[in-house]
Amino acid sequence: LFRLSCYKSFCLFFCVQSVNNFLMTGPKAFLTYANSVQVGARMGIHECKHQFAWEKWNCPEKTLQLSTHIGLRSATKETSFLHAISAAGVMYTLTKNCSMGDFENCGCDDSRIGQAGGKGWIWGGCSDNVEFGEKISKHFVDALEGGHDSRAAVNLHNNEAGRLAVKATMRKACKCHGVSGSCSIQTCWMQLADFREVGNYLKMKHQRAMKLELDKKPAKAGNSAVNRGIIAHTLRRIAKTELIYLEDSPNYCVKNQSLGVQGTEGRECTKGDKNFSQKEKKSCRSLCNECGFRVVQKRVEVVSSCNCKFHWCCTVRCEKCMQVVTKYYCARREGGKRHNNKTKRRDRAQRH
Repeated sequence: LFRLSCYKSFCLFFCVQSVNNFLMTGPKAFLTYANSVQVGARMGIHECKHQFAWEKWNCPEKTLQLSTHIGLRSATKETSFLHAISAAGVMYTLTKNCSMGDFENCGCDDSRIGQAGGKGWIWGGCSDNVEFGEKISKHFVDALEGGHDSRAAVNLHNNEAGRLAVKATMRKACKCHGVSGSCSIQTCWMQLADFREVGNYLKMKHQRAMKLELDKKPAKAGNSAVNRGIIAHTLRRIAKTELIYLEDSPNYCVKNQSLGVQGTEGRECTKGDKNFSQKEKKSCRSLCNECGFRVVQKRVEVVSSCNCKFHWCCTVRCEKCMQVVTKYYCARREGGKRHNNKTKRRDRAQRH
């Protein structure tokens, strides 16, 4: 195991500072995996943005810049998802790359090949090596939590929940064998699901995430063993697959730079398309109306590819077409502005 100290603000799990520090302090063998860790973490953040695209908190960039200084790190319901999906992304990519033969020291999980799996099938093929992905991702991701406080414990718990989500969403794939395709017996293996399924799984966990109620009595000053004991006792009652958090979420409607909250003013929302998801259909109400903003529409010119033709051999050439579309945004209510103007005029009249 190694320690990773990063005293400046960093972009969660894939910032250059974190990786560089690790490369200087971690085992040289792990240099091989650094690129996969970065790719996996970015995949996790991309999935976070997808899952929260039409919600008040939409996984903004500033949320990812957390500090290791005590008191400046948040442990909200939203950051519980962020930690879980990032850890899952790192494990997922490492596992994939291992099974594809990208690393010299690992490959498919062949530990059960030839064993009977059930009626009419045996283990075979190339099972994704999740044990390897889990082990290496722990070294990289969990090392970012060097403290012994409750936030570190919560983050580590959510990291683990993310890795367990990768395992929980794996599926069995099989191939038939037999005379003339009779499928008298099958060989089967376990493979990773599409990462979107991992994201959907963790989003459901996020919706029922539990707030951790710790004993408010302060432990003896400097006694980290006591602190760890209190936290461990509390976590023992919670399943490792569940997401947990410490603090209530801030008001995501209102911009708060110190918390990295962007607010919903100026956010785009959607209207009127039957092919939209429920989240998209309700986005104007959720992002604008519920936050005290009005919905304004704007006509916007969009350039897209059109009139595409196949040319022998073998290219596709397209023209660039201009299209005017209607987009919807959250904006301050006009009534509020008129009220402010009246107040200013009244103040000026009173002074004269």
